[in-house]
Amino acid sequence: MTARTENEIRWLKMVTAGIALAVILFFCSIAHAAPVKILQAEIAEGQYSQANAATGQWQTVSLSDVWRRKTPCRDHIWTYRVPLSVFPDPQDRTLLIYRAGNRLRLLLNDQQFAEAGNFLNPDTDVSNHAMMFRLPTTEQSANATMLYIQVAGDCRRYSGLSQMLAGKFTDIAPLYQQKVDTFIWSTVAIVVVCSILCFVSLSASLLYRSFNALLFGITCGFWALRAWLWSMHELPLPYAIWFFLIDLSFGVWMSLICILAMRINQIRYRWLEAAQWISLVFFLGSSVALAFGAPPVYKALGIDLVVVAGTGALISIMIQAFRTPSPGNIAVSLAGFVMLVLGVYDHWNVWMTDAADAYQRFYFTPLIVLFFILAVGIVLNLQYMRAMRSDAQYQKVLEVEVSRQRAILEQHHQALAQQARQEAVTLERERIMKDMHDGLGSQLVSLMSLVQTAPQQKTEIEHELQEALDTLRATIDTLSPSGEDLTTILAQFRFRHESRFKRAGIQLNWRVKPFSSTAWSSNNLIQFEQMIREIFTNIIKHAGASQIWVDAGTNTEDNFLFIQDNGTGFDASARVGRGLKNLHQRASELGIRLRIDSTDGVGTTISMHWAL
Repeated sequence: MTARTENEIRWLKMVTAGIALAVILFFCSIAHAAPVKILQAEIAEGQYSQANAATGQWQTVSLSDVWRRKTPCRDHIWTYRVPLSVFPDPQDRTLLIYRAGNRLRLLLNDQQFAEAGNFLNPDTDVSNHAMMFRLPTTEQSANATMLYIQVAGDCRRYSGLSQMLAGKFTDIAPLYQQKVDTFIWSTVAIVVVCSILCFVSLSASLLYRSFNALLFGITCGFWALRAWLWSMHELPLPYAIWFFLIDLSFGVWMSLICILAMRINQIRYRWLEAAQWISLVFFLGSSVALAFGAPPVYKALGIDLVVVAGTGALISIMIQAFRTPSPGNIAVSLAGFVMLVLGVYDHWNVWMTDAADAYQRFYFTPLIVLFFILAVGIVLNLQYMRAMRSDAQYQKVLEVEVSRQRAILEQHHQALAQQARQEAVTLERERIMKDMHDGLGSQLVSLMSLVQTAPQQKTEIEHELQEALDTLRATIDTLSPSGEDLTTILAQFRFRHESRFKRAGIQLNWRVKPFSSTAWSSNNLIQFEQMIREIFTNIIKHAGASQIWVDAGTNTEDNFLFIQDNGTGFDASARVGRGLKNLHQRASELGIRLRIDSTDGVGTTISMHWAL
């Protein structure tokens, strides 16, 4: 045999050995102990361990074993036992219980090694959670052949024992963690999302006075409350109250969300809304009755009635979506249909089916309800946004209309202002014509008569001409105010007319102090100046006075002006002429309190007072 042949044989042996080793490792891997599902157990009424197990009346039951479905219903404390031989690895025994209620004790031999919930506290409830227990491998489990599981519960709750999974810790732990994470995160999602929606909706209901937003906020708040209560292990209040609040949350949510869904889809069936309220009242009554010991069947009837009423509301929405489809009613219909189907599925698993694993199946209702809430919230928000857009469009139209009306009013205002100015001009023209007619006209007529009858009286003619010029100047002065305040008006009046008083042989005694500022318009100032001019003109023409005293100024109460002469006076009680009437009318329009005191042969005093 050559060296080459020996090498080939050596390599062939090595390859054969490698293949054999791979085959051995493969069979070892497939022979690895897989978790074992426990589908049966023995059960006896009472508390049992290895020491007193022989006294129990044991019977074999299939798992899941749901107490409220048994006739008669199991109650108080029962003990399950399973042989330890079901565990594939005696050195690593880990048990996964999908669901059990309401409180558990686990024993090997006569020693308790684990507990779920306070076993002696009836207000404890752990039936909503998966549980994992690692059996001890010390002397505590030496010579043990049975695992004893004591369960405390009653017919009103989700009491009993589900199927179980026995295996190694490395195999069981990931499955348990997956169930825990699913439960925790689904609960957190429901509580957080519903709480946010509740806060936003209630705030919107207060801000915009929206009844639909109020209903939506209440429904979100109750569903968040239900999810939070359902996640509890150690209850913070008696079980009866805790479970009643859960029922209350479900009933209120179901009834109000259906009413809201009908409202936002414009479905106004009063009898259907009344059905929601009636079913809610019956449901709450059955929950109260259950808390006081009534059979669970009444609770099931209450739930069924709420579901039937809600189904009627959803069907009405679906019919409308089929007849007059819109994004809103289609979205609510689809979400409601899925919620209804999965809700019926969960209800079937909880109350009706005899399927072995129904007790431990995942409940879809809490999550699908969240999606239904989101669908209703989206539709509600879309309606609000449409209303806001409509309101914005209406506001734009309103702004355009307001602008148009403002322009019309401005045109009317300008027209009225123009008309008022024209009327003022007309009145002023008539006044000037009257003054010129009564004053300058009559003087010119007198002068013409004098020239015709006595042309030699030059001095008299000059006097009459001077009077006519003064009258014309006074008439022209009335076309614009002589100053910006009363003090200036009086000062300019004295400057322009004092020479006239001197020619008339009248001594003017002037004692005028500055007035307090008066918010008078230019027209008011003109009217005041005309009053002063008319008073002095009357004194010159009719009083026959040789002295005039003028006293004016401001005291602590008001402004005042006194004009006194030593003329012939007149009988103030006699009939008042047109001139005095005009004087009183102008004073009234300016807010001046005017008083005229006159005595025959003594003179006249005119006093004026007006506010500061």
